[in-house]
Amino acid sequence: MNKKTGVILACIIGLALIGFSVFYFGSTSSSAEITKVEAKDIISSQYPGKIKGDVEKDEKSGYYYALIDHEGKIFEIKINEKTGEVMNLRELSAPDKKKDKQDKQPKDVQDPTEKDNMIKDKDKNNSEELKVVVHEEQAKELALKEFAGTIEDFELEEEDGSFVYEVKVVNGEDEAEITIDAFTGEILFTEIEREDD
Repeated sequence: MNKKTGVILACIIGLALIGFSVFYFGSTSSSAEITKVEAKDIISSQYPGKIKGDVEKDEKSGYYYALIDHEGKIFEIKINEKTGEVMNLRELSAPDKKKDKQDKQPKDVQDPTEKDNMIKDKDKNNSEELKVVVHEEQAKELALKEFAGTIEDFELEEEDGSFVYEVKVVNGEDEAEITIDAFTGEILFTEIEREDD
């Protein structure tokens, strides 16, 4: 009887250790963070231009950030340290005449092109606004160059950490779904449905 009790006790302890190991290692792997090199690769693969300096990590806020030089403009990008998703992308403004003119306007007056460029950040904890490079009107022009017609639907959405314009253009019975990169203006995808007579 002592032998049976010892075997049962050993099995219970073994199962408890296995259960604890699965619980402990399962919970730590789900909170794994991306590395600085992975953050740099994500930024380089999704956005054109050259990363200025090094990708830095903000320990308090839980994101990596970097500066990108693209066609003479400087952009700041922030990505989530756990998921690698873009949290914020904004153009850093240089002092110029337009800025000086805006500074003299009352605070409640906003440049309409500036308003077109901004969408609310999807992260509820971050109240900053995200700025895209390609204006709404530019994206509409690009879509109409790709497929002539009338724009029926137009949205700015986040896909895989990048922002894209989803545009639906209709020409008679034919229609096209066009996806445009909101940072580069590149046509990423075009699907044209033609009605056969």
